[in-house]
Amino acid sequence: MDDHLLQSLICNFTSKNSPDHPTCLPEMLSCVPHAYVALVAMVTGITYCCREKSTDVAPWSHYSGHTLRWLLSLLLLLCYMCAIGAGAISASDSERPWPYLYVPSILGLVATFLSIGLYNAWETGNCRVPLLSLLVYWTGVGGLQGWKVWRMVHAGYAGDLYVRFYVTIVVAAAYVLLLGIELYLLLTKRYCCGSCCAVPPSLPPSDLQDREMTFYQPFVNPVSMVTYWWLNGFLSLGYKRPLEMSDLGKLPKEHHAAVNHKLLGQAFYKHMTKWTSAHPARSLWASFVTVYGWRFFLGCLFQFVGSLLAFVGPICIDRIVQYVELSHRPPSNVTIPQEVSLVTFDTFARNGFVLTVVLLVSLVTKACCLHMAYYIVMREGINAKTGLQAMVYEKTLRLSSAALTGGTMTTGEVINHLSIDAGNIMDFFFYIFYLWSAPITLVVAMVMLYLSLGEAALAGAGLMILLAPVQWYLAMKMGHLQKETLEQTDQRIKKSNEMLQAMKLIKLYAWEDIFSDMIKGARRKELGVLLKGFLYGVCVLFITRGTPILTTLLTFGLYTLITNEPLTAGKAFSSLALFNILEVPLMVLPMVTRVTVNAVVSNRRLGKFFVAPEVDGTDQELRGESLHTSREMNFVNEFLPSEDQRSPLVINASQLGSETFELNDNTAIQVEDGSFAWDLESKQPILTDLYINIPQGKLTFIVGSVGSGKSSLLNALLGEMTTITGTVRFASAHNSVAYAAQKPWLLNASLKDNILFGSPMDRGRYSAVISACALQPDLDILPAGEETEIGEKGINLSGGQKQRVSVARALYSTADIVILDDPLSALDVHVGTQLFEEGIVGLLAAEGRTVILVTHKLQLLPQADLILVMKDGQVAHQGTLEEISQASPHLFEQWKEEWDEQEEEEEEEDAKKDEKKDEKDEDEKETKDGTLMTQEEREKGMVKVKVYLTYAYAGGIVFVIMAMLAQVALRGFAVARDFWLSDWSSAASSLNGSQLETSYTSMFAEMEHPGVTDVEYYLIGYASLSGGVILTTLIGALLFLFVGYRAAKNLHYAMLDNIVRAPMRFFDTTPLGRILNRFSSDTQTIDQKLQSSVLTIVSTTLQCLAAVVVNAVVTPWFLIPALPIIGFYFFMQKYFRASSRELQRLENISKSPVLASFTEVLGGLSTVRSYKEQGRFSQQFQQNLDSTAKTFMWLNTANRWLGVRLDLIGSVIVFAAALSSLLAAVLGHLAPGLVGLSLTYALSVSGYLTWLVRSLANVEMKMNSLERVKHYTEVQTEPQEGTTVALPANWPSRGEVRVSKLSTRYAADLEPVLMNVSVLFKGGEKVGICGRTGSGKSSLTLSLFRMIDNFAGKIYIDDVDISKIGLQALRSKLSIIPQDPVLFAGTIRFNLDPMDSRSDQELWDALAAAQLKGVVSDLPEGLDSVVSEGGENFSVGQRQLFCLARAFLRKTKILIMDEATASLDLETDSVLQTAVTTAFADRTVITIAHRLSTILDYDHILVLKDGRVVENGSPQELLCDTNSLFSALVRGS
Repeated sequence: MDDHLLQSLICNFTSKNSPDHPTCLPEMLSCVPHAYVALVAMVTGITYCCREKSTDVAPWSHYSGHTLRWLLSLLLLLCYMCAIGAGAISASDSERPWPYLYVPSILGLVATFLSIGLYNAWETGNCRVPLLSLLVYWTGVGGLQGWKVWRMVHAGYAGDLYVRFYVTIVVAAAYVLLLGIELYLLLTKRYCCGSCCAVPPSLPPSDLQDREMTFYQPFVNPVSMVTYWWLNGFLSLGYKRPLEMSDLGKLPKEHHAAVNHKLLGQAFYKHMTKWTSAHPARSLWASFVTVYGWRFFLGCLFQFVGSLLAFVGPICIDRIVQYVELSHRPPSNVTIPQEVSLVTFDTFARNGFVLTVVLLVSLVTKACCLHMAYYIVMREGINAKTGLQAMVYEKTLRLSSAALTGGTMTTGEVINHLSIDAGNIMDFFFYIFYLWSAPITLVVAMVMLYLSLGEAALAGAGLMILLAPVQWYLAMKMGHLQKETLEQTDQRIKKSNEMLQAMKLIKLYAWEDIFSDMIKGARRKELGVLLKGFLYGVCVLFITRGTPILTTLLTFGLYTLITNEPLTAGKAFSSLALFNILEVPLMVLPMVTRVTVNAVVSNRRLGKFFVAPEVDGTDQELRGESLHTSREMNFVNEFLPSEDQRSPLVINASQLGSETFELNDNTAIQVEDGSFAWDLESKQPILTDLYINIPQGKLTFIVGSVGSGKSSLLNALLGEMTTITGTVRFASAHNSVAYAAQKPWLLNASLKDNILFGSPMDRGRYSAVISACALQPDLDILPAGEETEIGEKGINLSGGQKQRVSVARALYSTADIVILDDPLSALDVHVGTQLFEEGIVGLLAAEGRTVILVTHKLQLLPQADLILVMKDGQVAHQGTLEEISQASPHLFEQWKEEWDEQEEEEEEEDAKKDEKKDEKDEDEKETKDGTLMTQEEREKGMVKVKVYLTYAYAGGIVFVIMAMLAQVALRGFAVARDFWLSDWSSAASSLNGSQLETSYTSMFAEMEHPGVTDVEYYLIGYASLSGGVILTTLIGALLFLFVGYRAAKNLHYAMLDNIVRAPMRFFDTTPLGRILNRFSSDTQTIDQKLQSSVLTIVSTTLQCLAAVVVNAVVTPWFLIPALPIIGFYFFMQKYFRASSRELQRLENISKSPVLASFTEVLGGLSTVRSYKEQGRFSQQFQQNLDSTAKTFMWLNTANRWLGVRLDLIGSVIVFAAALSSLLAAVLGHLAPGLVGLSLTYALSVSGYLTWLVRSLANVEMKMNSLERVKHYTEVQTEPQEGTTVALPANWPSRGEVRVSKLSTRYAADLEPVLMNVSVLFKGGEKVGICGRTGSGKSSLTLSLFRMIDNFAGKIYIDDVDISKIGLQALRSKLSIIPQDPVLFAGTIRFNLDPMDSRSDQELWDALAAAQLKGVVSDLPEGLDSVVSEGGENFSVGQRQLFCLARAFLRKTKILIMDEATASLDLETDSVLQTAVTTAFADRTVITIAHRLSTILDYDHILVLKDGRVVENGSPQELLCDTNSLFSALVRGS
């Protein structure tokens, strides 16, 4: 054995000056308990390996003192590292190695790792008894450490600041605390006493007991929590195969939308009651503080510690360079002592090698703290966004119709509240701690610069202070521009949404270019504001990047002039590191200011939205509580607590005077002195002087002409209108309501789900309802029967089918009051009669339910118990038929005439409107399993290179190359500047006493230096290179701005142009929310985020290369550890990106159902409210939010996993660079300036590499949005070839239509809907088409427009094959009046003539022909009167009349009427038929029959069956054949 080692083991404790030391024996004895822990760990490891493996994760609970135990263990690790360092220094300063000074500490370090690992394994494995082994260990090692402290005190080492003495005290105290924790656990749980006495273990958290919950972050140990170690298995799975939504499991309950909605809603209500509704924005901020404040404080604490640790780097650089300078001085004659010399704190802190370890530990701690802070604010930001979105949805369910139709807000704005405003609040949460940490960082950095450089630093600080207001001004301007951008985005999305909603009409009228140009116009305004914002952003970037450079230049230039001291390497590069630290808050502050301004704007918008008018009283809830709502005239915004736990937030639109009324037992609803309006500001009520008593259990009819107020009356009863005067009261019992709107609202779900509407299945009742609504034949032909997916807005069903499903929903419900808004108009006679007799009279009347029916079927009036006759917004007459006949004989006679006509004409509307999309026509649009909607496209694997090239070409490939070259030039100037500073400071250091070799490495060694004291020489060079950096920064930023602007513009235009040319099949099978997501969220990402992300990745890539090259030039030995570490970096980013890209794709996909369900419910608010189904819809929406939050949470937690690892490995790079340069300087006389340069770049390379990998992942995530937009630029479009035949100028002049052996289908993979159809319609003929549901009527008319695939046969118009005519040219020469009326937001003039090609007189003539001249002339603005979104400020019948006027105005030779008068009363229908006959006397009119009486005098009748022509001829010919199908239809009517 070595003599020195033997000597060190012979401990003689005679005095303090003895060669042996009083810690020798305790140190060596402490190896025994350390070895004991190693033995326990070995046994435990063998046992673990031998046990049966299980893939299931058993739930666990933390033992007492869990967190404290981990903190003490980390403290022990730190203390043992200090002990090892102090021991190594002591041993190096002595003649003997004295192994006892460091070997036991090394063993203690290892034992601490093992002990905490054992504890974690036993805790997560729910094993308590093995903890006794740790109790033995704490007792043994703690006692020995206490003995060592006692011996050192006894030997006289307590008075001096020896590292070893104080470290030993801390270690002993830590072991005592660990022993106390273990004893407490033993005494409280008695786990060693057997099952009879032991206290049962605590139950695991409820979240862990749910096996589907796999997000373990809140439940793991502190080390796993800050390093995200638990995530390894998940990312390993993502590396092996693409992740799926099912792999994500569930989140803990604290992240659920319902929980955050409840917490945020209750806090908002609390603060609103405190401050009143005048301060909704303030209340919202206060709610955030109440719910999430303390967690943000914890995040800010972590961030504060991490920010302070950032300053350790510059301090270490200064001290290490000083250490190098001292090492270059000639050594003095120092005698190496034989005895042990303990190290003081001062000596310990000056050692360069200790400083490298301190640098490593500080960087590791900083990384863990900062990423923990990022995780906390990210987590709470997601929670806040989810809670806000749930609140927006809940508020939307209560939003009054007046708010949406009265001009106070639009659908696009409400959608933006959900997506953009809530997202801005989340972004603010992400950056919130920079609001205080950035200023603190600036102040601390400036103080340290002052302490290092003196008054020269004040000049630099002054420059920063002078530029700060400029930055603030620019940031505020960017904030205002962001607000303006949001407003312009609102308009663009509103127009996009409107276009997508009405795409079929737009295509039929060949208006794609008109609406595309409108959206492009809105886009140009949006891009104009964005461009201004980009330019301000470049100015901010220029000032942000230029300020530290100018400050450095000014400070270094003045330092020697002011102090008359040379600028040494230590001061130069520690200051440079501080200036690098300053760059982050200077760059972040403008961004944070912008984010803050965005959040303030969004918060104000949300606050205003949350106090927007609601339905006129929360009577849905009040009816459920057997109360009656008395609605007052005055309006105040008031917050009431909700009785429904699902809805913690209730914001009333009016002050409710709620009283309980015991109405007459025979009265279901009572209206007294009622006046109602849609708009709150309206001075002219829509309905006035209403006194109504709806009898209970009876059938009430509401009749009247178009626009008389029938539907408005129903909406007033439902609380959808604003009460001006009077009250609406429901009976104290039997007051639940079911409602079937005039325009059916259906869910994108199965047909069965639409009928059940949340009610439990009662098969007998369900079958009875199906029979009563004549839906069984439809179920028989649907591919999946009742399970058939009917598509968004019921796109898979015909108009009549949709109406019958809507009525079936009302019949199936058990509501006491059933309100039906003109359901029979959309049905043929047979079906309508069956529905009325079996459904309304049969089911409803038999059950004693109150029925309110709006109808034009006057022949049914004798069956009414009460008739309300509406005229000009008033009840002109009410009573039984007999009472009205006595009160108004003239009206009664008029009714008799009309119902006689109806009885003559009622036709088989089975073939009629019972199918707007025809039929089988639409039925066959589905796949065999009944699904219609396509799955959202999702790429897998790496983002393809062609996606990046798409962005480059969209931005301009030449400009992209120029931008890249500018970044290369920028980095070249920056590296040259830093080498110049190294040369400058090394020259100064040589004057300061360091003995350097004259041939030390210098980048500028070839240059002739005028003299090391020539400050002007170095200053001019430094200033010139700094100027190059600033100039190339500006040029590069401007070039990238231009590239991003061009790409955003070109990509949106390409997507828009392609989408408007897509076939209708695409819109039928793609949810509107999915398409809107491309135009909103994905477009916003490309507009505002992708450009900066690409700039970041280019910049950080070049910075990484520069940092590695500089370190390699300075110290080639750096490459030995650096190359494998860099290789590991690239493996890490590849490993991470495999999961991150799929998570990003899943997150993008999960957004679509949120938007789709939100836009869907916006169209059916009155239906949802009438059924009191808000709770169920809220729950479904919250489930969609949970899916989005889940993907976002996993994605951002995975980012933290990556960030921690990259920072940890980066810390190792810094350690390797510091150690290699330190050794090179000590052993090879490396210049101090190059040591400082190496350390500064090494310190930055960690951040650069981290940003590089993060930026790669970030760009790939952002490119996913580009990928999705690119997909929509490649969607197959309709044939775009132009006209290939010569068309006469007035084509078609005759209007002759010849169909030859035509076969059509909706898609190539679907069955034909028309087969071998041949028919001739002569010019000027009036043609009626009839047939049963699914016969192909609408398909035939659509084939004329080439809206579907005419895969066989030909259609000729005036002897011209339409397949050789361009779609625009063809469709512009035809006119159609569709079944569903479509109006656009704008003016009446725009709706009639969007091309602005007609004179006012022509517009008035068209309105007169459509019976609308009186209505429009009564409006204050006439033709320029506003039409609200969807035409909601006009009745359905009036909307249909506007569509008729629009068709009259086109004056084409061929007019198709697709059951266009279904929503009109008989009188108006008769007038319009006459108008059509007159206006189109010389034109071809093709009518899909609604009422057979209207086509009996037509020239030509075509009867279809199963897609084939079965009868073709004049009405007289077909009627003469008593066996003809047409005769049967007429007889049936």
